[in-house]
Amino acid sequence: MKKFLQQTLASFLGSLASLSLLALLSSGGLFILIVVLLSMSSTPKIENQSALVFNLNSQISDYQRESDLNSLLGGNNTENLTLRDITYAINKAAEDKRISVLYLDGSRGNLITGYASLTEINNALEKFKASGKKIIAYNVSAGEQDYFITSIADEIILNPMGGMEMNGLASSQLFFASALQKYGIGVQVVRVGKYKSAVEPFILDNYSPESKLQTQDLIDDLWNSYIENVTNNRDLKAGEINNIADNKGILQASEAKNLKIIDQIKYEDEIISQLKTITNSENEDNFRKISIKDYITANPEETSSSNQIAILYVEGTIVDGEGRIGEVGGNRYVAEIRKIRQNDDIKGVIVRINSPGGSAIASELILRELQLTAKEKPVVVSMGDVAASGGYWISTAGEKVFASNNTITGSIGVFGLIFNVEDIAQNNGINNEVVKTNKFADLGNGFAPKTDAELSVIQQGVDQVYDLFLERVSKARNLPIEKVAEIAQGRVWSGQAAQKIGLIDEIGGLDKSLEYLNEKLELNNNYQLISYPEKRSWQVELINQLSGAKLNSNLTDKETLLKMIWEENTELQLREILRNPHQIYSILPYKLNIK
Repeated sequence: MKKFLQQTLASFLGSLASLSLLALLSSGGLFILIVVLLSMSSTPKIENQSALVFNLNSQISDYQRESDLNSLLGGNNTENLTLRDITYAINKAAEDKRISVLYLDGSRGNLITGYASLTEINNALEKFKASGKKIIAYNVSAGEQDYFITSIADEIILNPMGGMEMNGLASSQLFFASALQKYGIGVQVVRVGKYKSAVEPFILDNYSPESKLQTQDLIDDLWNSYIENVTNNRDLKAGEINNIADNKGILQASEAKNLKIIDQIKYEDEIISQLKTITNSENEDNFRKISIKDYITANPEETSSSNQIAILYVEGTIVDGEGRIGEVGGNRYVAEIRKIRQNDDIKGVIVRINSPGGSAIASELILRELQLTAKEKPVVVSMGDVAASGGYWISTAGEKVFASNNTITGSIGVFGLIFNVEDIAQNNGINNEVVKTNKFADLGNGFAPKTDAELSVIQQGVDQVYDLFLERVSKARNLPIEKVAEIAQGRVWSGQAAQKIGLIDEIGGLDKSLEYLNEKLELNNNYQLISYPEKRSWQVELINQLSGAKLNSNLTDKETLLKMIWEENTELQLREILRNPHQIYSILPYKLNIK
C-alpha cells in the first residue's frame, strides 16, 4: 500500500507540473518562461572595486541543507550558506583584485550558529585582513556571536538606536519530573556514566551536581575562548570584557563606543555612502557589491582534477533506518560510505561531524563502514560545533581528529529511557492485562513499570554498548581502557580540553584537515572536493510524510501540554524514544542550549 501511494503521488506531482507548464505555454507565457530560464542561468558579474557582502542573518550549516517541505512553504527569506561557502569566498576574495572591501552586514538580523563555526569564519577573516583589504562591520543590534567575528573588523559600526549584548554565556535546561508525575507518566532509567544526564530532565527537577559541574566547565571554556578571540582582535583586556558582562550586560550604542567596543555610530544610509566612496561608485544608486552566494557562482572551486577528496557531512541526530531530512540515517550513510569506498577516483575522506549523537546501533553501523574504508584510503575527522556521544563514536574511525577550541565533544556514555502510562491509564478507566508464554515476553509493554529483573536485562544491554564504546575509544586513541573509563562517564568537553586528555589530535577546522590530506596524499593542491551524502528533495519528504501520516484527534489540555514538552526537547528526538522505548542511545547529556 505504501509503495502504491508513493508511486501514485509521485505521478500526480509530475502530472501537475506538466499541466502547469502546458498552461503557461498555452496562455502565451512562452516568452516569460524563456526570460526566466535565461535569468536563472546567467552568471553573476564581479565589477572592479566591488564589496563582498556577508549577510550575517544567514542560516549557516556544514552541508547545503536539503530542500524540506517546511522551508518551501514557510516563505523564509533567510539566506542559506554552508560554512565552506563562507570561508572559501572570503579566502578567494582576499586574492581577488576586483574585491576592495568586505562588508559584514548585520542590518537584517543576527548570527545564529555555533562558536566552532564562528572560529573557522574568524580564521578566514584574519587572512582577508592580512591581505591589506578593509573589513567594515555594521549591526543594528549585536549579540556575543556577532561580536565574536565582527570584532576583527577595521571599523565596527552600530546603529544609533542599537544595543550590544555582552553578558556572558548561560545554559538552561527544562526539567519535567514533577509534571510527568502529576500527569501519571512513569519513567525508569538505565544508564552508564555519572555525567550521562540526558535522562535527568525526566527524573529530576534540577541539575544533578555532576551535570551542573560539566555544564559550568564547558561554558567557562567557551567564554574564555570568546574573550581570547575578542581581545586578540581589539585593544581590550579580559578584565574589561568581564566587567561589562558583570555590571552592564547590555550596552547602548554610545556606551559601546565610549568603552571602545565599537568605533562608530551611524545609520545604514551613512554606511552605504561610505561604501560608495570605497568602491568608487558615488554616482550610482548603491555601492558595487556581490553577495557570498553570487561570488561563489562566479568563482566556483576548480573541478578538473581526477584526484578527489570526499567530504562526508554527518550533520544532525543519528537515527536508525534512512532518516528524515536533517537526520543522519544509519542505513543511508552506510550506502553513501560504500559509494565512497568503491570510487577509485576518491583518494581520501574527511568525515565532517556536527552531531550530538543518537542511536548507538546506527553509530556503530556508520563506524564499521568507515573502518572498512580506512583500510583502502585515508580517513580523517573534522569536528564542527558538536561531535559528541554517537558523533564521537563515529570519530574513532579517523586516523587524525581535528576540532576547534570551541567544539563540544566527548559525552562517552550510554542510556536507555523507559516510559510507562500505568497511572494515567488507570485514572481514565483503562486497564491492561497481559497473557504471555515466557517471563520477558512483554518487555515492550508500556502500561506497567519494569520489574527489577526486566531492568536488569535492559541494563545488561546498556553496559554492553558502553563497554564497546570504551573499547572503540581506547583502540582509536591509543589510551588504556582504564584511562578512557576515567575521562568518559558521559562527560562533555570543549575541544581544547579534549586535546589535553587525548580525545582529539589537533586544533583546527575543515581547512586544516584538507591540508593534512593534501600533504599526506602528495596531491600538491591538485584535487577536487566531492560532497556526500546525496541530497534529497522536498518531494521525497512529502511522499514519505504522507505515506506514513496519522490523523490526530482533538487533544485534551493535558495531552497538549505533554506534546509541547516532547517537542520542546527535539535534540533528544523524544518522539522517536517513545516509539522505541527500549532502544539504547548515545546522545549529548542534555539539550544543548547555550546563549
